[in-house]
Amino acid sequence: MRKKNILIVALLFAMSPQVYGQIKVTHVNPSANKPGTDGVFYIMPQTVLKIDVTVRVDEYQKGPLSEYAEKYFGIDDAIKYDYTTYEIEDVGISTLTEPDPEQVYYIEPVEQTSKELKTLLVQLNNSGYLVGANNIDLGIAPDDDNEQLVMYKDIDFKGGMADFIINSKISTKVDTIIRKVDVDTVMVEKHFYRTRIINKTNEDLATEAMNKIEGIRDARYKLLTGFQETAYSAGTIAYMDGELKEQEMEYMALFRGKSFSGFDQFTFYYAPSAKSEKGGVNLFNFSSGTGITRAGSSSGEKVLLNIISGGVADVVDGFPIPVTAEGYQPGIFYRIPETCEIILEWDGDEISNGRFVINQFG
Repeated sequence: MRKKNILIVALLFAMSPQVYGQIKVTHVNPSANKPGTDGVFYIMPQTVLKIDVTVRVDEYQKGPLSEYAEKYFGIDDAIKYDYTTYEIEDVGISTLTEPDPEQVYYIEPVEQTSKELKTLLVQLNNSGYLVGANNIDLGIAPDDDNEQLVMYKDIDFKGGMADFIINSKISTKVDTIIRKVDVDTVMVEKHFYRTRIINKTNEDLATEAMNKIEGIRDARYKLLTGFQETAYSAGTIAYMDGELKEQEMEYMALFRGKSFSGFDQFTFYYAPSAKSEKGGVNLFNFSSGTGITRAGSSSGEKVLLNIISGGVADVVDGFPIPVTAEGYQPGIFYRIPETCEIILEWDGDEISNGRFVINQFG
């Protein structure tokens, strides 16, 4: 178990009786004034949404003899062309905490007005988030482990591209040439043979494949009925039958075609802000024909990320702001997180939802 390191910064300065006189906190931005003395930076956390999407990919490949599937085997649902379909199999929503670059603050002591020096304890965790100030009883706050994130992972298809078993597309043809020769008064026939190579048509190949399939089925029938009258063990029979079935499936794939299934995994990140789109954020596009494409592309329908606030921030904003005295110095800035409902929609249908705490909405 790794140790959690906490940075404890001690600033010595004269403490005024008023609490607001102890420190000065400045929002760090290009227009901020130059600090008057040494101090400490701290940063507010922001919530990042992590959306994991698993897409099922089904690839279909046409068999080279598919046009004869119905003629020879009565198969009317053979694959007629190559195509791929996509389907969202699973969606997972989770959150990560990261530093908010727009919420960096600087703590410094104000002008000392007392000869008595005090110690200011500022506690930060490893990420630079403020844990506490001037509280010596505050325990060491655990720091969230950094998560190793995979942006995109592709799972290959099992078996890859289809390989079809098919016989040679050429055959040898032998022509017999008969010549009749008159020798005196006798007619003599002389036979000559000419061998030539010709290309097989797809129908010839389909006929050969059909004959192979019939031969394999006949061999299986004889094996299972004991036609050979050989005392094979049960395991041997099962093995030989499995091999014959696999051969039959390979030949049938010439007519039916082949299909493969696999999964693609995608991970998307989105850091919500108070200015997030009211109509939902276009996270990515998706269609059953093209799968996941980038947001704003012309293919696919938009997948929208909708965030519905719980209303805590509205209650806090409605609280009256107290009148501040002259010379007032702002104290520690912090956030009260907001609980929100996160909804992911595609083509008008909700595909995932959950309730999460969003720091920057507080």
